[in-house]
Amino acid sequence: MLPWLEQARRSLRTRFDEGRLGHAPLIHGPAGIGKQELGDWLARLLLCREPVEAGACGDCQSCQLVASGAHPDLFVIDVLEDKQGIAVDQVRGLIEGLQLTASMGKNRVGLMPRADAMNRNAANALLKTLEEPPPGAWLILLSEQPARLPATIRSRCQQLALRVPEREPAESWLAGQCPESSRGDRDAALELGGGAPLAALQMLESGGLDAGLSLLEDLATGTAHGELIERWQAEPAACWQWLARWMAVLMAQASRAGGWRPEGQRLPPVPPGRDVARLWQMALDGHREAERGVVRQDLLLGRWLLEWEACQPARK
Repeated sequence: MLPWLEQARRSLRTRFDEGRLGHAPLIHGPAGIGKQELGDWLARLLLCREPVEAGACGDCQSCQLVASGAHPDLFVIDVLEDKQGIAVDQVRGLIEGLQLTASMGKNRVGLMPRADAMNRNAANALLKTLEEPPPGAWLILLSEQPARLPATIRSRCQQLALRVPEREPAESWLAGQCPESSRGDRDAALELGGGAPLAALQMLESGGLDAGLSLLEDLATGTAHGELIERWQAEPAACWQWLARWMAVLMAQASRAGGWRPEGQRLPPVPPGRDVARLWQMALDGHREAERGVVRQDLLLGRWLLEWEACQPARK
C-alpha cells in the first residue's frame, strides 16, 4: 500500500470489520494519488476467503483468481476502446453479474475505475442497484471528478475523499522510486503533477517531463504558429494536458509573489490572472476534445496560440 494511503486503508478496514462499510464506497480524488490501488485492495479484501490484518491474504484460491484476472465474482467495467464513456449496456451487464449467486464465498464485487465516465442512461440504470443492492453485492466507484456524477448517485454512496500527500513524504517516496533522477527534476514533476506522486513518477519514467519543458520553451521563444501546431498536434491529448499544467503553474505565479520555477528554464511572461485562467480552461477543453477525437486539433491549437499571443504583455 502506498504510504500516504495507509490512513484511508485503515479506515476502510475498520468499517469492514465493524460492518459499517457501505455497499457502494465512492473513492475520489485527483489523478496520480492511488485511487486504483486502494480500490483494487478493497476488492481483494471483499473477495478474500482468509483476510489478514493487511487485507487480502494473497494465497487463497480467491486471491489467486483475482491476481490472474479470472475471478468469477469480480466485475470490472471501464470505458471501452474508441468509446467516449461507459454505456448503459455495460452497466446492465454489471448489474446482472452482481445479481447472480456468488461462485466462490459469499460476495460479488463490481469495480468502476472511472465511474464519472458513465453517461446519463448508464447512471440512471445503476440507481436501482444502489438503492436496493442484492445481498453480498458490493460496488466500488472510483472518480477524479465526482461532481460529474449525478447527485442521486453520490447520495447513495459512502464517500471517501483522497487528497495529495504532504510535500515531504511525497518527495521522499519519489526519491526512493527514482534515485537516479535529480532533485530539480523530481521537484518539477511533483509541481506539474499537482503534488500527486504517481503522476510525477509517470512523468519521470516516461520522459514526459522533458516533453513538457520543451513545450514551455516553445511558449517562451514564440516559435512560429505553423511550426508549433504541426509539432504539437502529433500528440494533441498530451500537449493539451501539458498546456493545462503549465497554465496552472502560471496561475499560481500570477496570484502570489514568487512561486515555483523550474531550475535553469526560461519562462514565458505571466499573463494577467484572468487571461491565464481562460487559457487554462481552454487547455482542459482541448484535452477533452482530443480524447473524443471529433474536432480538428490544428484549429483548436491555433485558436489557443492566438489567445496566448494576444495576452502577452509585450504584444498588447
